[in-house]
Amino acid sequence: MANLFYATIVMLLGSGFFSATEAAFFSMPLNKAKIATNQKKKGAEYLLKIKKDMRPTITVLVVFTNIFNIAGSIFVGTMAAEIFGSAKIGIFSAVLTFLVIIFAEIIPKSIGETFAFPISIFLAKPFFYLTKIFTPLIRLIEFFTSPLPKKRKTVSEEEIRTLSNIGFLEGVIEKDEKEMIHRVFLLNDLETRDIMTPRTVVTAFEGSKKLKDLENEIYSLSHSRIPIYKDNLDNIIGICHQRDLLISFSRGEKEKTVSELANREVIRVRENKKIDTLIPIFRKTRCHLAIVVDEFGGTSGVISLEDVLEQIIGSVVDETDRTESLREKAKTELNDKK
Repeated sequence: MANLFYATIVMLLGSGFFSATEAAFFSMPLNKAKIATNQKKKGAEYLLKIKKDMRPTITVLVVFTNIFNIAGSIFVGTMAAEIFGSAKIGIFSAVLTFLVIIFAEIIPKSIGETFAFPISIFLAKPFFYLTKIFTPLIRLIEFFTSPLPKKRKTVSEEEIRTLSNIGFLEGVIEKDEKEMIHRVFLLNDLETRDIMTPRTVVTAFEGSKKLKDLENEIYSLSHSRIPIYKDNLDNIIGICHQRDLLISFSRGEKEKTVSELANREVIRVRENKKIDTLIPIFRKTRCHLAIVVDEFGGTSGVISLEDVLEQIIGSVVDETDRTESLREKAKTELNDKK
């Protein structure tokens, strides 16, 4: 009877150990393993190697778990049949199955998930070498399973949105952080035409105009960057900064034309260009204003870096900024025409 008891305990402990280890390795994030490796924690380098390719280690864990579950059950069942006889073996099997589910599956896997980091980093080195020892067996198993399709795990936008909502509900992230995460995913759904300032309300100067002729307009500008054109808005020749115009005024250079103070580098983007592709363009060129052109190359409007960032952080219109009202005005005029 004592031997049956000890055999059952060994079976449960063995199966539980490998179940807990499997859960720990699965629950351990790859990024956390990389951080531990950078911090030179003991065993972290082996853990990182395991996480980069989990299949061999998981194969070994599954094999040993099933050895304890199947072979152990057969061995314990044989002993129980000799002790209790065939009449009570059914009852013993039911009890043993219950014990395996609780003490070899549920509890160990819960422990493995809860203490994933300490368990996985402690057992990483021995399991790394154990996997090397059983390489022939692993290759054999992979040979039989190779025809099966292997699908890589991917994380969808919807899953990240859901996780951010859960994080907000649990108090892990703030409401504004959650909203910014959601807005980021809208960037590749929006096109430049959706957030640009239409040409009908764009403030621009004719390049041949002298500063003295535009003095009142310059002082009353609500935008810091102004497109400069030649003949008409479809021929933008540069972008001028209000600061440069005011500096010229202070120096008494009122006879200068605005084209002389304009930056000749003009960024042009299509109306259908995705918003998320604009940020790298603004960063690379160090220009914060782009001219939006239609399919014929004509000017449709302008878009700024601020317009793009507002899609992530929300409106940043201040008490002197008329951007929102201008857009609403343009939309109203367009609707009236229709």
